[in-house]
Amino acid sequence: MFRSILSVLGGAAVGVFTISLVQYLSHQLYPVPANLDPEDLEAASAALANAPTPALLLVLLAYALGSFFGGMVAARYAVHRPVLHALLVGILLLAAGIANLVALPHPVWFTVAAVLLFLPMAYFGGTMSAKRMP
Repeated sequence: MFRSILSVLGGAAVGVFTISLVQYLSHQLYPVPANLDPEDLEAASAALANAPTPALLLVLLAYALGSFFGGMVAARYAVHRPVLHALLVGILLLAAGIANLVALPHPVWFTVAAVLLFLPMAYFGGTMSAKRMP
């Protein structure tokens, strides 16, 4: 039981790290306006509304890679039912993603794609890792 909890938490940590890393690289390519106050939700919403489509696609890539690698880690270290552990990581990352989508309004296409992305990518990562390659 303890190993199951650690595998899910470790997978979630790897997922969050991967998402953060890809988003950092995205901010290098598409910088946030210098005068943007992160505490001002209206200004952040306006900046997000004016964000170029490739920048938003990189955020979706971050979500996909984070879910995939997080699911891989959870499945690799789970003793039983590795794909279930990967899906639990996907659920945790989905919950964090929904919290982000609620906090800042995103375009509708982005919201739909983000919600539909977490669980399949975690499942795919879990099935890839569950094959137990040496």
